[in-house]
Amino acid sequence: MNYVRGFAPWLCYAALSPVDWRLGTCAAALAALCLLIGQLRARSVDLLGTATCGFFVVMAGVALAYPASGLQHWICALANGTLAATALTSIAVRRPFTSSFARAQVPPEFWNAPRFIRVNMVLTSIWAAAFTIAALACAAIVHYAHAAALPLITVQILGFVIPFVSSGRYAEQAKAASGRAMA
Repeated sequence: MNYVRGFAPWLCYAALSPVDWRLGTCAAALAALCLLIGQLRARSVDLLGTATCGFFVVMAGVALAYPASGLQHWICALANGTLAATALTSIAVRRPFTSSFARAQVPPEFWNAPRFIRVNMVLTSIWAAAFTIAALACAAIVHYAHAAALPLITVQILGFVIPFVSSGRYAEQAKAASGRAMA
């Protein structure tokens, strides 16, 4: 459930942008701001929340200032590219973005354990790969198919569902392996 909350702005955008990209970006910016304010209050701001907020505030500003901008066709590729860059940055600084979600399910004494960090590096790598592939697929669709709606929607859905399922399975396997190791 924490994953869903963290990706709520992206899901708002995906759901509302087919109606109007301004509506999608503004709703996503509002959701991202609410999440970031919640993180600030809890003193637990993370890279994903910050990048998400920055991306959607900028995109909403562009959408409102220049509604006919050609950027609206490329936003799917830009969004996935932003998520890929965020995931890869979190890996590079050895603070995988999935660890903020995992901490809600793991006792604090394990948060700095090498196994916890390694599992989250793998989980974040799964997401980074999916976002990168989705960004490239969206860019190809926009370039070659002139932003055909159905393929873009399909890529966006698969770009979240596949890593969500894959990372969930991996996390369960890691949890089981950790339980066996402790027994």
